[in-house]
Amino acid sequence: MIAALIRAYWRPLAVAAVLLAIAAGIGWYGHTQYRAGYTAAETKAKLAAIAIEQGMQYERDRADAEHRGAVLAREAAARDLVAMRGRLDEWVRRYGRDPANPSAGRRSDAAGPDWIGGFAACYGEYADLAADAARWADQVNGLQGYVRAVGVGR
Repeated sequence: MIAALIRAYWRPLAVAAVLLAIAAGIGWYGHTQYRAGYTAAETKAKLAAIAIEQGMQYERDRADAEHRGAVLAREAAARDLVAMRGRLDEWVRRYGRDPANPSAGRRSDAAGPDWIGGFAACYGEYADLAADAARWADQVNGLQGYVRAVGVGR
């Protein structure tokens, strides 16, 4: 009985089987294309994340290098100020009064008022002001770096 039905309807059954195979092939092709697109998008997202991380690391390294450069410049300026202060103290000892013993009298061949001592005192105040300015500059540079890092003002 089943054999008789198959003999009678083999053509429509064959057409149905071919159509079913075509539909399955289209579905398989669509799934393959979807998977390929998903994999490509996933790869693109990973590469973008890596690029962002590398960019952030570059910015951190650049900011650290700028900070180290500013610190080194401030330290060099402080060393220069200390060296100049030492030279001024030596000049005061040689040509004026001894800064370690301010109550000591001036030399008998000194020229007029203690202008070297006044200059040394003025330079000392200037050195203190320069040290304060260097600290302020570090703070301003740090705040500017923070503002750039957060992206405010873009």
